[in-house]
Amino acid sequence: MADHTERVLTIGEVAEVTGVTDHTLRYYEKAGILIVPRLSNGQRRYREIDVKAVEFIGHLRRTGMPIRTIRDYADLVRSPDDTSVERMRLLEQHRENVTRELAEQQQHLAGITQKIEWYRASLAARDLNGVTVNESLSKESTDETIAAR
Repeated sequence: MADHTERVLTIGEVAEVTGVTDHTLRYYEKAGILIVPRLSNGQRRYREIDVKAVEFIGHLRRTGMPIRTIRDYADLVRSPDDTSVERMRLLEQHRENVTRELAEQQQHLAGITQKIEWYRASLAARDLNGVTVNESLSKESTDETIAAR
């Protein structure tokens, strides 16, 4: 007969597996995001489903979802009612926010890449022609120049 007991982890093991500190795991419990079973002596015992929840919470946090919204999501998950539609809408809204933020980050990255290319061209001109690299950070002066020494 096969042993079908589920493996449980301590808070330290979960911290090691997920990269989330034990302090943060305790905070998630205090904030009402996680409810982790405990032994009679109070030690937490994380099941596989709890570890997956910690990993998903990490996705939400690293993409900027506020703790309050994550708590709302967790409350919906734990609700005895079918809240699938509400959970999906909450996640769709968050995905829209993340998509918008990614587009903004792409614009910022393009600006940084443009500046790097300017430096490469300026430094190449300096090496070829012996000129000094000068630039301006003002928005009005978008055409940085290379001034002769």
